[in-house]
Amino acid sequence: MLIYEDMAKKSLDSFIFDASRSSTLDWPRRFHIIHGIARGLRYLHHDSRLNIIHRYLKASNILLDKDWNPKRSDFGLARRFIGHETGVNTTRVVGTYGYIPPEYALHGLFSVKSDVYSFGVLVLEIVCGMKNQGFLLIWEIGGLKLCFAWRLYNEGKSLELMSSSLGASCVESQVL
Repeated sequence: MLIYEDMAKKSLDSFIFDASRSSTLDWPRRFHIIHGIARGLRYLHHDSRLNIIHRYLKASNILLDKDWNPKRSDFGLARRFIGHETGVNTTRVVGTYGYIPPEYALHGLFSVKSDVYSFGVLVLEIVCGMKNQGFLLIWEIGGLKLCFAWRLYNEGKSLELMSSSLGASCVESQVL
């Protein structure tokens, strides 16, 4: 049985993907959330007595308390590693497509790097305010395409991905 404390703000996805509510998430608040998620992953991967790979990191599994502090939820797919074990190969791929790294989706290989990939996708979603829609090269209304984000990065135009709701609150060096 899992018991969660009251998460007054509910899940992160209910803010970043909702046009009317996303304006309540200025850049300092988004940066605070990103930093909190990163600290939590560091704890799971390095500082915990058990080395844990979450494998289900996505916006709907990040809960927010009344002070906008993020808490990871849904550890149903989490995997504990013992000793010097760093990864595993499986024939059963689980998770949400769009957050699953290619090496896991294609070959069943997962490790702490899988959570880092999911974290990167999540950061992109937090910055741009759009749900990841996969690996395609094109930009379609309603979704972020990772290859498009990569292309903008290579062209030095990463700030074009930033949500318009961030406006004047953004600190460009942090967003980049």
